[in-house]
Amino acid sequence: MSLIALLFVATATANDAPLEVKVADPKVVALVLDCGAGNSLKATVQDGVAKFAQVPTTDCTVNMVRRNGIINEPGKWTCDFDGCTQDDVHHTELVVEEGRVNVVVSGQPPGASLELKCPDGYRERSSIIENTASFTGVPDDQCILNFKGGIPARYSGMDWGTWYCALTGTTAVCTKK
Repeated sequence: MSLIALLFVATATANDAPLEVKVADPKVVALVLDCGAGNSLKATVQDGVAKFAQVPTTDCTVNMVRRNGIINEPGKWTCDFDGCTQDDVHHTELVVEEGRVNVVVSGQPPGASLELKCPDGYRERSSIIENTASFTGVPDDQCILNFKGGIPARYSGMDWGTWYCALTGTTAVCTKK
């Protein structure tokens, strides 16, 4: 049998006995039929219907692929039926020790940096690498963190430890972990 004849037979078979599944949930974007032994079929949902070109010959488990949220950067996320939230921003390995301040911040432009200034005259600038900037030899004091090279923002009251910061407009919101 020629390739053209095989294609014709396959097309005729698929058109003669298609499988259509009506999907009530508007957030479902695809169906995957798991028919065992590594055999699965996938169809996108269009206008509330998933159409499969072939009919499975065994019982299949129906798995729905549902659009629940958006993941837009590396890190650790939790997704549920209500959407996705980021648990942890991708960052370099953090070293925790006396006299060290780690700052994890995302969404900064390339070349951005952070500057830490303390009342005793300590002042250091650190580049943001993989969403992380670190400062060593920091005095045991309440220091000010300044954002440089992007949106100018600052946070007061930073001391030793690991901090996660986010910008809301020109306001830095930082939380110690």
